[in-house]
Amino acid sequence: MQGAKKPNASHRAPNGVLTAKPIALRLLSEERSALEQAAVDEGRSLASQARIFFLQGLSDYQRNHSA
Repeated sequence: MQGAKKPNASHRAPNGVLTAKPIALRLLSEERSALEQAAVDEGRSLASQARIFFLQGLSDYQRNHSA
């Protein structure tokens, strides 16, 4: 079908993620190495893997700080 828009295979963020408002994250070299290794192991980008780690930590935080 000519003119049909193909899905962007390189777009990895889930629908609804604010891609126009990224957050910088500074890591120690050991933390960065661990993130890079996890991303390679999982076949993800660094940003995608960092988001997964953030969501896991956020879940733990909310569970421990719920009123």
